[in-house]
Order: sequence, then structure tokens, then C-alpha cells
Amino acid sequence: MHMDKEELTMSSAAPKVEPPAANAVPIDLRQACIAQRPEAAQWFHGVVRDFVDHVTDSATDVAYTIARIRFDSKTAQAQSQAHAQQQTERIASVGQELGSVLQGIEGILVQVQKVDAEAARIDQLAAQGSSQSVGMRAMFAELVEHNARNRAEIQTLQQQFVGVVQQMGMIRDIAQKTNLLALNANIEAARVGEAGRGFAVVAEEIRKLAQTAEKSVGNIGQAVGVIDKSLQTVGQATEQFSARMQANQAQVQAIAAHFGDIAGGVNTVAKEAAATSTAITGQAQQLRGLDADFNTMAAQVRNHASETVQTSTRIAEALELALNKSQRLFESATLFRTDSQASRVLGHLDQVVGEIGSRLHQAMERGEISESDLFDESYQPVSGTDPQKYTTRFTAWVKREIQPIEDRYLALSDQYKYVLLVDRNGYAAAHNSIYDQALTGDPKKDLAGNRSMRLFNDPVGLAAARNRRDFLLQVYARDTGEIMRELSSPVMLAGQHWGAVRFAFV
Repeated sequence: MHMDKEELTMSSAAPKVEPPAANAVPIDLRQACIAQRPEAAQWFHGVVRDFVDHVTDSATDVAYTIARIRFDSKTAQAQSQAHAQQQTERIASVGQELGSVLQGIEGILVQVQKVDAEAARIDQLAAQGSSQSVGMRAMFAELVEHNARNRAEIQTLQQQFVGVVQQMGMIRDIAQKTNLLALNANIEAARVGEAGRGFAVVAEEIRKLAQTAEKSVGNIGQAVGVIDKSLQTVGQATEQFSARMQANQAQVQAIAAHFGDIAGGVNTVAKEAAATSTAITGQAQQLRGLDADFNTMAAQVRNHASETVQTSTRIAEALELALNKSQRLFESATLFRTDSQASRVLGHLDQVVGEIGSRLHQAMERGEISESDLFDESYQPVSGTDPQKYTTRFTAWVKREIQPIEDRYLALSDQYKYVLLVDRNGYAAAHNSIYDQALTGDPKKDLAGNRSMRLFNDPVGLAAARNRRDFLLQVYARDTGEIMRELSSPVMLAGQHWGAVRFAFV
């Protein structure tokens, strides 16, 4: 059901049904009174009585139905609000989680992009390393080949030096023999005398030359020996280097092959990193879109919840208005007294209010309890109670003296639900005995089983407690969920408004 503001305004502007004026004398339409009237008036009064009964019954039935609808709508509204709140919180929670995931994805994306860039750089370096390793392998092979040629040349040179040494030995032998011949020639020339002097000079020179040649050959031999040793050393080093080069050539080739494998692997990783970066970028974009959708959804849920609350509020206002009109209609019909249930309840309400009021005055006059104690509003919380209970200076007296009166009137009909005295703040010192059971500690059980010493200061409770008209009809849902029809009437004490008696019936 939807009712806009204009409809509410029109409803509010409808003619008001005023309750009967205070102290108005009810018109008695009970059967016993009608029977005493002239026969011509009996039929008319009977029709009026039936009409009044129909109005009061219809008014209370309508009020009951409206109260039930209002209670159900409030319950549905509360559930809807709770559900909407839960949905909003869940969506907000998911949105927060999504935001966190998106933030994490974006952080990962930054790292992946760094990895992608680093992988590309390493891929380039690996490609360069692979290319350089191929060149190194070629250079190493060339070096091995060149070293082999050097080793062969050194071996040839060593062989040539062996020949030189042999030739130098032959030259040394010739020089020694020449020196010996020159010496013999010099001796023979000396024997000849003056005639052999020239020959002796020549022989001496030849001997010196032979000695010089032999000495030079010796020096050359020593030098050749040193060179030969050096060549042997170089040859050995070349042999060792050649052996190492041959041994390392396989490793260099393996390293070059590994560099090739590494370059291929790094290239694959670089491609995968680039693909991963692209994929995560796409996922991040999707998550950003999803995050925006969640924010939109959350806003829609909040708007829907707000509209639902506004609609429910308008419905509640319309129901409240209709309920008040039906209650006022009932009150207007009470100008007549009939044999209906409502008239009986009103009669019993008048009686119990009079009896309780008299008992309060009597207690004050006898000094059983003082006026200040009866008007005590210092409600002292009772620890460990749920719902919360309170005590006052008149609590014990009301339980002892007033509760029996309440119970007696409650027992007059099984259609009566409770008869309860409350002060002007809605405090009930003692409920009916059936609602004054021992506390169990279970809040659900105690809510219905022990309703004494509680402040019923909800709107319905305060309206009843502070009403000063002859009576007030209210139809409402209790905190236990029961729909109640209740009549209340004020209780006056020492010229002051003390509270009220609340009389509920079905």
C-alpha cells in the first residue's frame, strides 16, 4: 500500500470524531432499562442500541485490525531495515574487500611491470651474453689453434737450434785444430830461423784468430745453450697451456651452450612476464569496473532502504490516523450504555478505579502510607533484572493491598487480559498475579511471566498513564506481540493526578 503526502493531508483534514464531553451522563440502553419505557419507544431504543453495539464492535474490530497491520508493518519495516542494513554492510564489506583486492592487484601490477621491465633488460643482457659467448667460443678455438701453431714452430726452432749446436761443435773442433796447426807451424818456422820469420808471423796470427774463433764459438755455444733452455721452458709452458686450452675448450663450449639456453629461458620468462603484466592490467581494469558497480549497487540499496523507510513511515502515519479515528468513534459511542462487552468493560473500569482510588485515600487517612511515599518517583533499579525492574517507597504496599483488587476484577471474565494500576510515569508496582511469577533468569520467559515493578513508558503506556479524560481506548501490540484492546481511566489522589488503571480485554 502506498500513500503519498497529499493523501495523508486529506486524511488529516477529514472531520474529527469528538469523544463525549467530560462528565456527560451516559444514556442507558440496556435491555432492563428499555423494558421499563413505553412500548412505542422500546423498538426505537432497541434499534439505537443495536446500532451503537454495531458501531462499538466495528470500531474495536477495525482498531484491532489496524493495530495488527501496524504491528506487522512495523515488524516488516524493522526486518526490512535490518535486512537492508545487512545488505548494505555486506556490500560495503565486499566493496572494501574488493578495494583491498584492487589495491593489491594494482600493487602486484606495479611489481609485475617492474619485473617485466627487468626481465626485458635481462633478456637483452642474456642475448648479448649469448652472442658474446659464441664469439668467445670462436676466439677460444682460434686461440687453441694459434697455440698449436706456436708449439709446432717452437719445436721446429728447437730442432734448428740442435743443428746449430752441432755446427758450432764442428766449428769449435776446426778452430782447435787450426790453433794446433798454427802452433806447430810457428814452432817449425822458428827452427828455420830468419827465413821462416814471415811464415811464423802468419802462423801466429792464424793461431790467435783460431783462439778468438774458438772463444767466440764457446760464447755462442753458451748463448745458444741459454736460448735452448729458454726454448725448452717455453716449449714446456706451451705444451702445458695447450693441454689446458684443450681441456677448457669443452667447458667453454658448454658455457656457450648454457648461455644460449639461459638466453632462451630468459626470453621465455620475459615473454611470460609481459603476458602476465597484460593479463593483470586487464584484471585490474575489470576490478575497477566491478568496484564502481559495487559502489553503485550500495548506493541503490541505501536509496531503496531510505525510500522503504519513508514509505513505511507514511503508512504508519496513515494507520495511526485511522486507528485514532476508530478509537475516537468508539469513545463517542460510549455515550450509550448497552449490554455489549464494551459497556461491561467500562462499567467494571469505573468500579475498579473507584475502589482503588478509595483504598489509596483510606491508606493515607489511616497512616498506612504517606502521601509523599505514594508520590515517590525515585525509581531504584533492581540489579540483575532484564527487562529492568525498579522499586519505590510504595511498591511493597501496592503489591500487598492493590494486587488482590486487580486480580479480583481480572477474574470477572476470561475475556479480560489484565487490570493494572500505574503511576503517571507508567510505573507498575504490582501486575496481576499471573504476570508476577518468580524470575527465572531467562529474559524471554521473564518478559511475559513477570511484568511487575516495570516502567511502561512507551507511547501507549504514557498515553494511558497521563490521560485525564474519563477514559481512553487504545488498541496496540504489546512487547510480547499480542494485540490488546485497552481502556484506561485516570486515578486522582489528594486533588492530584496520580496515574491510571489500565483494563485490557479481547
